[in-house]
Amino acid sequence: MKKCLCICVIVALLVSLCCFVGCNVNDIEKISKNLDDYTIVCAFDEQCNVLSATQTVKITNRTNNTFDSLKFHVFANAYREDAKQLVVPQMYKLQAFPNGESWGNISFDSVMVDDVSVPFALEGEDLDILSVPVEKQLFPNDKVTVQMTYEVQLANIKHRLGYTENTVNLGNFYPILCYLENDNFCCTPYYNVGDPFVSEVVNVDLTATFPQGYVVASSGNLTEATATENHCTYRYQMPACRDFALVASPKFNKISQNVGDVVVNYYYFADENAEQSLAIACDSFEFFNQNVGAYPYKTYSVVETDFCYGGMEYSGLSMVTSKSESYNEAIVHETAHQWFYGVVGSNQIDNAWMDEGLVEFLTLLYLDHAEVLPLQKSMLSNIKTYTMYVDVLNNYYDDVDTSFRPLHQYPNDTQYVLMTYVKGSILFHTLYETMGQAKFWKALQHYYKTAMFTVATPNTMTTCFEQMAGCQLAPIFAQFASGEEVIGKITD
Repeated sequence: MKKCLCICVIVALLVSLCCFVGCNVNDIEKISKNLDDYTIVCAFDEQCNVLSATQTVKITNRTNNTFDSLKFHVFANAYREDAKQLVVPQMYKLQAFPNGESWGNISFDSVMVDDVSVPFALEGEDLDILSVPVEKQLFPNDKVTVQMTYEVQLANIKHRLGYTENTVNLGNFYPILCYLENDNFCCTPYYNVGDPFVSEVVNVDLTATFPQGYVVASSGNLTEATATENHCTYRYQMPACRDFALVASPKFNKISQNVGDVVVNYYYFADENAEQSLAIACDSFEFFNQNVGAYPYKTYSVVETDFCYGGMEYSGLSMVTSKSESYNEAIVHETAHQWFYGVVGSNQIDNAWMDEGLVEFLTLLYLDHAEVLPLQKSMLSNIKTYTMYVDVLNNYYDDVDTSFRPLHQYPNDTQYVLMTYVKGSILFHTLYETMGQAKFWKALQHYYKTAMFTVATPNTMTTCFEQMAGCQLAPIFAQFASGEEVIGKITD
């Protein structure tokens, strides 16, 4: 997610041509056959701003563990009035709630396992985990089908999930199986700093009904559309996606352009330079596609939204904040996330630098390639921003922590951004300078091809880079991770 802060944070990566690598269409078809399946049928009521849904999840136990219950994240409950923490950091409260505080939640009518009703429960530190018991223990390789009916009450908030005067944002609205780490469910709570989401890829088949007049931007491919006098219903399908999101608005305009075999869509309601925005989306998309690896899906949508941050990435869809000062850079940043976070996943809670730092650097590389801003100037700005911030902290505190760390260990959103986005970009620039641009690109391509459709670890990334560099890079990664790095100087 690209955030607009008072500090000048720009982004980075890509500057040369290398061989084209990545998966082909057949790879994703093969992979999708061995994934869990999510089928969601939902309808939006604009009178009360409620999304009603039924959801079926076909799950296979691919671990070596045996389970007597299944755990799902229900991120919609982070918007409750009685949640333990505000859904956004305090510094974004006024931007997020321009009409005053507003609340939402998710409520379940029923949950069934293999067509039998079960006594489900909301658990977790903040009632954000749905626990679903299974009648018979779920042994390795066993299959089970969970069916649930629920309603999501949307808050009036400029956020991932909520409604505003211009858009209905439907990100992270549906229950999603908790990530399995070391063969156990990782039931992490919602954090309002960063992107507190970790998920495996799954297949999604979603049917959504909206009032007549709404234009819908969505992850996935539109496979069917029907209309009545009052409503329109759309069916979307997306194999091997990390998540699925929609944005709807009666004010949307849509323009599209093909980049190779991929259709790039741009949805907007206030952008006076829509053609330019689409061109930036297409040009950066083509840049990453050629230099990192092939984008495996058929469509990609960039969507102008009401949002309190700079933007937010989802599989096949990027939200970009309307009228933000760094709108064009946000388009590039969120587009780069389609490769790193989307296709190559990572643990965004424990290792946010793996996608945010890399995507920040990739953005800067594109800006250099497009002759918008030289890479050297961008990195000089980032290094000055980071070192100045650390120097200020050192004047007031002892033992300042400059390590990469889990989201909940950052004292505020500003420090999270400085350590993951800014310092993260400096890490990848250090690798870029150490390896040289040709080997850096080969390493990135190797990492992409090796880790696509998985949740990559820092060790996966380090190994891939070392294999292409032909030398040890682990000390560089380790020094940045621990906060013991020595930041080099760049001159104008």
